[in-house]
Amino acid sequence: MNIPTKKECLILLNKNKTPSKIIGHSIAVCKVAENIAEKLTAKGMKLSKRLVIAAALLHDIERAKANHVIKGAALLKRMGFKEVSEVVKKHSLYKLQQKDKQPCTWEEKIVFYADKRVMGSKVVSLKKRFDALEKRYGVELSKELSFTKKIEKELLK
Repeated sequence: MNIPTKKECLILLNKNKTPSKIIGHSIAVCKVAENIAEKLTAKGMKLSKRLVIAAALLHDIERAKANHVIKGAALLKRMGFKEVSEVVKKHSLYKLQQKDKQPCTWEEKIVFYADKRVMGSKVVSLKKRFDALEKRYGVELSKELSFTKKIEKELLK
């Protein structure tokens, strides 16, 4: 597995000219994700904390572009970070009803959930985050919120 370190992830974000606001968001997502990963591994879950950290830091590497999830995953795959790319691919709410878009592994679920708990660089409730997303994009996300709450129960039980 080729997984970049925290330091390497931050270098990649800067080299890619990812806006500092997005890097701040990604660092906050990483803190939430790392905390969850530590709790799960302490309970005996088998997961890669290194993969969680790298994917959390790099999940929005192409956030400033349209189709940022697809573009970010493709960029990371081209860089040789296939496993990170796979996790990044599953952090979106877009087309979440499709099975192939849903987070399945522990790493995918952790990064997906951590991203939904961070607005800007602040940790907020799922309700606050989803209300803001609905307002920002003019969409209704009750199914996506329910899905995210199921993930939350799995991760935080």
